[in-house]
Amino acid sequence: MIGAASPTRLRTPQWTRTGRVAIGIAVILSLCLVLATTGFHYSILHWLSSGMARVAMRPRQRVLSIVFITLMAHLGEVVLYAAAYAVSVNVLRLGDFGGRPVISELDYLYFSIVTYTSLGLGDVFPGGHLRFIAGIEALNGLLLITWSGSFIYLAMGRLWPWERCVQPEPPDRIPGGAG
Repeated sequence: MIGAASPTRLRTPQWTRTGRVAIGIAVILSLCLVLATTGFHYSILHWLSSGMARVAMRPRQRVLSIVFITLMAHLGEVVLYAAAYAVSVNVLRLGDFGGRPVISELDYLYFSIVTYTSLGLGDVFPGGHLRFIAGIEALNGLLLITWSGSFIYLAMGRLWPWERCVQPEPPDRIPGGAG
């Protein structure tokens, strides 16, 4: 079609690995990343629910600490995936990125956080077997973020002080009406 915009395509460089070996490497790397991030997340949430109890603080401070520490755990997990992307591109040669150039550590971190949170802006996209790793990161991020949300919800239910709500006065019986 004349005037139609063609989608940006990623050309796989000649130095990219292909075949079953590359698929196996991508699957094993993804599995290791899921196990590492889930284990790390579990240990953080376990400490927040048990070890942090030995730290004296007010309920409001405890809730804010839980939210902040959980956020830092997610950032650590994003950094782990970003490092895996850098190794996958530069050492393992499992693929490359299309769209905006990915050349610095911050670019890998940006792509990882966009993928982990399932934001998916599309200005940087994976090619080759990096697509599999990115899909697993999005699924893993979704599960870990919802796990954190559930944990924070339960913590707030235990720690958040709720004031007794004022009840409205019962309406007077309206003469001639249902009541």
